[in-house]
Amino acid sequence: MRFKVPKQQPESFRASALYLAGLVKGLSPDRVEFVERRNLLTDEPRAAAAVMDATARQSARCKQPAYHFIITFDPKDAAAGKVTQEVKRQVADKVIERMGLTEHQVLVYSHNDTEHPHMHFLVNRVHPTRHVAFDRHQDGRRLTGITMELAKEYGLNVLRNREYERQLGRDREEPGLFPTDADYWQARRDDRMFRSRFDEEEVTYLRQTLYDDFRGAKSWDDLGERLGARGITLERKGQGMVLTDGEREAKLSDMGKGVRFHVLEERFGEDFDDYMARRAAEIARAERQPGERIDTRDLDDAERRTVEGFIAEEPRADIADIAVREFDDADMDLRYWSQIEASYRSAAGKVRYAERQQAFNEKQEGRDQNWLARRSRSLDDILAKVYRDGGKARTLWDALEEKHGILDAERMIEDNPFILGAVRGIRMGETRSASRKEAKRYFRYLAERRRKWRDAINRLEHTRAEIERARRRVAQAVRDYELLREIAGTPEALRETVLDKIKARARALSHVTERAIQQANLSDERRKQMHRAWRQAKERRLEQERKHERGRPFGLDLNLFDE
Repeated sequence: MRFKVPKQQPESFRASALYLAGLVKGLSPDRVEFVERRNLLTDEPRAAAAVMDATARQSARCKQPAYHFIITFDPKDAAAGKVTQEVKRQVADKVIERMGLTEHQVLVYSHNDTEHPHMHFLVNRVHPTRHVAFDRHQDGRRLTGITMELAKEYGLNVLRNREYERQLGRDREEPGLFPTDADYWQARRDDRMFRSRFDEEEVTYLRQTLYDDFRGAKSWDDLGERLGARGITLERKGQGMVLTDGEREAKLSDMGKGVRFHVLEERFGEDFDDYMARRAAEIARAERQPGERIDTRDLDDAERRTVEGFIAEEPRADIADIAVREFDDADMDLRYWSQIEASYRSAAGKVRYAERQQAFNEKQEGRDQNWLARRSRSLDDILAKVYRDGGKARTLWDALEEKHGILDAERMIEDNPFILGAVRGIRMGETRSASRKEAKRYFRYLAERRRKWRDAINRLEHTRAEIERARRRVAQAVRDYELLREIAGTPEALRETVLDKIKARARALSHVTERAIQQANLSDERRKQMHRAWRQAKERRLEQERKHERGRPFGLDLNLFDE
């Protein structure tokens, strides 16, 4: 349970009421579970809004009379049956009372069109008789206390309200901008640099900027070109994917509801891992082939001089522009190889996971076999206590099930126990021997023991089927991994390649100037990325120079102590 007070408060009671009632074009009234009203004679949206407007006009000082906030419940509580209509109505009553809004005009709309059950409170801040506006000062603190109290009263979960924490400045350190502990240590295990996260404003900007690119792309190649023009690349991470500018990253799911990993794979008709294998092969092949150049070997000296003269007279790009282009190429080249490295790690992780699943299922098979043996012995024991020939009884039962089916066989045996053979003991009239009494007592549990034995068989068959599926997954994962390994080489060779790309990028960056970046014919996003990289490199150089100067009087190079 948590609350939310939107930053943008409504300017119109009528528009707010129609929207919350689902009467706006494109919405459905079915989203409304129920409506509650306070100090209003009607809950019809237009009429109620007209009364609230008339009341608000009685105050000349209140410029924003409409007040809106939301109370949200945990989906887990809803699934457990804790969030009923009655609970919601009681919570609404207590929220209104404890906020001091009992005498104000209020409309409460309960919506059920999202995963999180929630209620919207539309309040007229202007008092209907005193015409004094409700004071919203510290309303977030009040709602925090109220929601925690109500959650405790009704046994509901308290959801973390990150937005309110940001408003209070409790997270001024902006932990979302830095890698989590899990991200940091995973990067250390993978022997790679960890990246920070885009903050919320940057994620929102990316979502808006890349909206048309994601929806207009026809293939992974097309999407890669569109994003690459903005300095953004896609990388595999865990079971999903991230977008990165080389220094920061954001989850693919942050880009909107329609942008999902499996959705893109279905739309493009190609798995991303297959695309990366194909892309890696293209990059490796391009690096092995020398660049195209004009071949003058078949020309005589005069012809060669003529051609070379034309080449010399070709307009040359500005040196600064060349440096920017070289850095752009080196940076994107490093980014592409980082993509390949991420796919390599993902493929290796899939192999490890599939092998663990196979090993677990193989161990489970042994446990299931032991369990089946126990169930089988238990069935034999009880058959021996009921029938004179337990083995024959079991054989006859198997034949009945095969001929009539499981349920009919059970019904036939229950109606006529002697269908499986002679029962132990003797019965003379109403008199039964001790063995016959014991047989009658155990007969009541016979069908249950048979069902447990049958369940053990099904369990073992299911485990064996899982083993076969796990073996196929292992074989597929190994094939994918070997394909990437064949293209990119061993992990050590791939790491060396990435290190070479890092060095090439650093060399290219050392030739770039701030002015050249500003004048480069690149997208705004790409210029910002390049300028940030240039500024960080400059700061690192200055820090190294300062350390060198501090260590010089002692004959030490303090940079050697850096990790």
